[in-house]
Amino acid sequence: MTSEESGDINDVFEDIFLTEERIIEEHFHHGLADGRQERSVQEAEDYGHKKGSEIGREIGFYHTIVTEIASQPETAANEKAHTLVQELLAALGKYPRENDPAVDLLHDLQRIRNTYRRLCALLKLPYKYTQTNALSF
Repeated sequence: MTSEESGDINDVFEDIFLTEERIIEEHFHHGLADGRQERSVQEAEDYGHKKGSEIGREIGFYHTIVTEIASQPETAANEKAHTLVQELLAALGKYPRENDPAVDLLHDLQRIRNTYRRLCALLKLPYKYTQTNALSF
């Protein structure tokens, strides 16, 4: 065996060893990227739960106040107020309880907010929704 042939066999073994190292390195980085994506997905899910809870709390506030306003005799006597109450109750009843990508939740929420403000202004009511960031379970 010549030194050139033994050099070739050493190169072959070194190449095999380096191939294994290269594959391990490649899969390590692939796994690391997947792990980072997984954390990102969890953060997005947590954010979605938080925002969903905030929106649900706001919708619940409007529903409670509007239902109470609807039961007052002054509201039944005021045609404009009665119309706004019925409009609000219909919008609150149609507001999705599940996330539907085909529905613009924030647009519908803004419409509810605006109608509620008009109703409070018409009846001169001080019921204002104050958003708090102290959400805890």
